[in-house]
Amino acid sequence: MLVIFAIVIVLCIGVSRWSAGRFEQLIRQGGREQAPTAHTGREIAQLFFAFEGIDDVEIVEHNGVISDCFDPKRRRLFLSREVADGTTMAAWSIALHEAAHAGQVGEALGEFKWRQSVIRMSRYGPMFGVLGMIGMFLMRLPPRFAIAAFVALCVMFLLLNLGTLAIEFNANARLQRFLEKHLDRHPDALDRLNSHLSAVATREVGDLLRSPRYFFFSALPGTGRIRPVK
Repeated sequence: MLVIFAIVIVLCIGVSRWSAGRFEQLIRQGGREQAPTAHTGREIAQLFFAFEGIDDVEIVEHNGVISDCFDPKRRRLFLSREVADGTTMAAWSIALHEAAHAGQVGEALGEFKWRQSVIRMSRYGPMFGVLGMIGMFLMRLPPRFAIAAFVALCVMFLLLNLGTLAIEFNANARLQRFLEKHLDRHPDALDRLNSHLSAVATREVGDLLRSPRYFFFSALPGTGRIRPVK
């Protein structure tokens, strides 16, 4: 039984590591590629908003554990300094992908909010699962019960994460008309940008591995100040 649990955990870690690796490659490779026009991440996001007629979103620079995200409740796009002021393909990819979520309204908005809930579960759930497993050990329950519960939680979080990825790719699809017009003279850059956008869309699948970081730096009492609360 323990062998089965170990195999399942290794598979979960493997999928999460694949996602994290894709995003890390985007940061390395895309961070060396200059964007085809001189716009920063903030400016290209503003151009997208103007193109789509979105005039109710505020772009806020925020550096913290949780940044580079769109808040649909407050209609704010939080960008780290590197992304907001960057003129690289990596900065563009992150800024544009998150800006595209502002165009998800109606039914798509409800799906996006559900996706955000799934992301939060993926970020914090595994560490709460570890605490629960420790509690079960302290209660002297059979170890297999504690391990089985933890494995089940990890699998559930990963499947929910993968199952809601379509919402992220829908955001990328909303960028295409704008990008085709803005980059009509840069077809190679458009192809590379679309590849980078795909890596941004799947980055939260790697949150399973980053759960301890999110837990200790943004979930515990006293750490709320480093979240985008403006």
